[in-house]
Amino acid sequence: MDPIASAAMKAGLGATGVVVLSIRMERSNRPLSWFGVTAPPIVPTLGFLAVYLAWMLGSDALTHWRGPWDFRTWQQAPLLASALRLLAVCVLGPVVEELLFRGIIFSWLRERVNVGLTIGATALGWSLLHYDFAWWVIAIIFVDGVILGLARWRTRSVFAPAVMHMLYNLYAIW
Repeated sequence: MDPIASAAMKAGLGATGVVVLSIRMERSNRPLSWFGVTAPPIVPTLGFLAVYLAWMLGSDALTHWRGPWDFRTWQQAPLLASALRLLAVCVLGPVVEELLFRGIIFSWLRERVNVGLTIGATALGWSLLHYDFAWWVIAIIFVDGVILGLARWRTRSVFAPAVMHMLYNLYAIW
């Protein structure tokens, strides 16, 4: 498939996911804060961002999960394909995943079970979504999910984990 068409399809799927989840949230008769769509407090958000970046860089230093730095794919791809890929993987994908896992599913579970089980279940579900990776990368993604869940719980906002997830994906694909 043409690189631009492939990247456009991924961006289109991500945009569709954002629209569908937004409509679902709007029609739910629940306040947006129930989904974590609220401004996060700055200090805890910055603290979680620092912890997450340390985890990201530390886990990569130990396991080399991101692989070698190879910019040839980016250099050889048309600029539009690269821009659409960044949009899909580093913006739309994280927004959809965070609205779903740390927004809808987190809030639904939190009403039914304790916070530890909520964080663990959403981290497990989210890590299994990445089934096409090696098992040890899925284990790293599970820990990522725990940190994202803790950020969601402590900040009461989905924005903190969404920004953290965006930065992680940017590092992972670059």
